[in-house]
Amino acid sequence: MRKSREAGAGRGERWGLLLALLSAVLLILAQPPFHLLLLPFVALTPLATALGALAPGRASGRAAAQLGLAFGAVHWGILLVWVPLVVGPRFPWAYPGYGVQLGLLGGLAALMGWATHSMHRGAGVPLPLAFPLAWVAMEWLKAHFPLGLSFPWLGLGIPLTSWPRLLGLAEWTGEGGVSFWLAAVNGLLASAVLAATDGRVGSRALGRPARLALLAGGVGLVPAVLGVLRANGLPLRAGPTVAVVGTHVPRTLRLRPAESSEEALAQARETLRSLRPGSADLVILPEATVSVPLDQPESGGYLNTLGEMAKAVEAPILLGALGTGSPAALTNSAFLVGLDGSLEARYDKVRLVPGMEWGELVPGRPGAPMGVDGFTFGPLICYESLFGGLARAQKRAGAKVLVNLSSDVWFGEGVEGWSAVFLHQHAAHMVMRAVENRMAVARAANGGFSTLLDPSGRPVAGVVPPTGGLAMASIPVMDGLTLYSRTGDLVGSGATLLCALVLGSLALRPRGGRVHREARRDPERARR
Repeated sequence: MRKSREAGAGRGERWGLLLALLSAVLLILAQPPFHLLLLPFVALTPLATALGALAPGRASGRAAAQLGLAFGAVHWGILLVWVPLVVGPRFPWAYPGYGVQLGLLGGLAALMGWATHSMHRGAGVPLPLAFPLAWVAMEWLKAHFPLGLSFPWLGLGIPLTSWPRLLGLAEWTGEGGVSFWLAAVNGLLASAVLAATDGRVGSRALGRPARLALLAGGVGLVPAVLGVLRANGLPLRAGPTVAVVGTHVPRTLRLRPAESSEEALAQARETLRSLRPGSADLVILPEATVSVPLDQPESGGYLNTLGEMAKAVEAPILLGALGTGSPAALTNSAFLVGLDGSLEARYDKVRLVPGMEWGELVPGRPGAPMGVDGFTFGPLICYESLFGGLARAQKRAGAKVLVNLSSDVWFGEGVEGWSAVFLHQHAAHMVMRAVENRMAVARAANGGFSTLLDPSGRPVAGVVPPTGGLAMASIPVMDGLTLYSRTGDLVGSGATLLCALVLGSLALRPRGGRVHREARRDPERARR
């Protein structure tokens, strides 16, 4: 009898592991560049099913953590494989950095699995609530990890950025609310699967899976429909005409600042020849277009060149360049250059890329939006597009258009293979930022996708490929603050706090009381 139970437990563990790995792969296919529409609503169902099927008890809690770890290791190991394959040959730090990433992300996924099981089996929280609470708490911790290691990369809501009208929930809750919504749908579907396979008979028992599946469908459909209706009825008004220039300066030149700057400006000048003078209110060039401090006297030649370009197109130019942060350090900055070649405004990057920008560069402080021809533009530089709080701060400071300057060429030269995976992943975050704050977006990238988005997150001009080019359009803007812009990420912080309270209360309960309650809820599983 005992051997039979042990054999059954072994088979259950193997099935649980397979389900966790299946979710890891399905969620990869949901993310950019694949964007398979239905997968965000079902990709995590196998993992949630495996967690929900575990029996009460500490041993099962460890099994839940192992399932989460297996999911996280495979999911992030494949999704971030461009780090060692593409970045590693150029920057050796990428190899240990990849290991650190997998360790942190796998550990958070293990914590998510354990928390789901503990809240569901230990505190009696229904699986459709315990799973999204633990999932969103994991994403919140990932975005707020200390020591500069925050990494809010590819949350559960990012797969829907190819259909931004479905993301209307983000306007009220931010990205955390979208993740909670999708995880809840997966949790409901997992509960339906568990109810259908629990071995009971009778019409009432057989009807419960159907009711749960219908509820999952309703929970998935209603926010999506409301999002579409909201996107179609946004109170937009005419905004500025913006031109974004994409360049493709090889990363080998990035190690030679003077040559890199000259090449970038030459590409930009050639691209802008097709721009009719006076047709744009603002021209935007990528991050690090000038790879030396633009605010230093020795950069006067670059400023003269930029002034000539601005005068030729009759529009100021916003571009990325190095800046002087202190006598011993530099900043990654955005500068607004006027028609006379003067520096009219500046923004210093607040969030530096872990490992890559540490040391030589110092972070700046959140700056005020830049005013151009009656409109205000809020810059974000590269990696900062991942942080909803930075975009929200620009919106609250009065910005109507969110500007993202990026240099994606560090992560690959090509538009195919693993480098293309990164390019799609990075650009997708700006769609979420647009919807959260209902802001127009202008993105100019070196070696990445350059685009213009309206406040619903949809492109208003052709997307410039990583090989470079020009996109220009009059982009509409929206006045007022969204609920998310006013309140911030209450869902993420609230889910994390609630998880901590529930798990803390469990830790303070007498062990015997917990065992007794588990036995009453599920005597057979408690005996195992």
